[in-house]
Amino acid sequence: SLLRSAVLAALLATTLQPALAADKPHNVLIFVADGLRYVSVTPKSAPTLWRIKSQGVDFTNSHSLYPTITTVNASAIATGHYIGDTGNFGNAIFSGFGTPPVIGFEDDKALGEMNDHFGGNYLNETSLIAAAREAGFATAVMGKVGPTAIQDVTQRDGKGTIVVDDAFNTEEGITVAPDVLDAIKAAGLDSTAPKVDAPNTKQQQYMISVATKVVLPKLVASGKPFAMLFWSRDPDLSQHIQTDKTINGP
Repeated sequence: SLLRSAVLAALLATTLQPALAADKPHNVLIFVADGLRYVSVTPKSAPTLWRIKSQGVDFTNSHSLYPTITTVNASAIATGHYIGDTGNFGNAIFSGFGTPPVIGFEDDKALGEMNDHFGGNYLNETSLIAAAREAGFATAVMGKVGPTAIQDVTQRDGKGTIVVDDAFNTEEGITVAPDVLDAIKAAGLDSTAPKVDAPNTKQQQYMISVATKVVLPKLVASGKPFAMLFWSRDPDLSQHIQTDKTINGP
């Protein structure tokens, strides 16, 4: 996943710190477009993102971490630390324990096993969303399984941060509070996320609907300032599975 996010963690830290310290804290919304290339954001192809970029902060020389894969960047976005501190060196690592001893981080159960083995927080760092939660913010993370949970990796019981990834309400997912599930059903939405597809419009629209009809209203109704991160699978997924081919010569 090519994430234009080498300095995104610094941006989030400078965004969240004043929000936590202010007399009247601001709400914080973080949107990660997995695989979005800087040059793809143009007035024609992505007018809304272009307007946000042009009217806000534009990192003209930002870079993803190395190796340039999803959970490596996710750990940096979550904590502001390089992978030498977090140990999240890849989407999968040889852990030295378990059967098999190779742990894949794009899996909620595997993240829980890593936490169990490493003192409750395998990253050994406090994430931005966890810091906001501990400061009294209402918090939520949504999107792709793996990088979503990493944003508040120690919150897995449904009692604090709302975690809605594309494995939620299944045996493979993280606990979601009953009132959140009830609100999803009341909004006329399925109680589990659609499977990924090409193009991935159905799952994306589902996540947007859950965010706008359920999660954001719940955060607002809490009466607290809130911090929310939405990790979009796309355009990364569509780029991985697209089948267009360039034909050179006859």
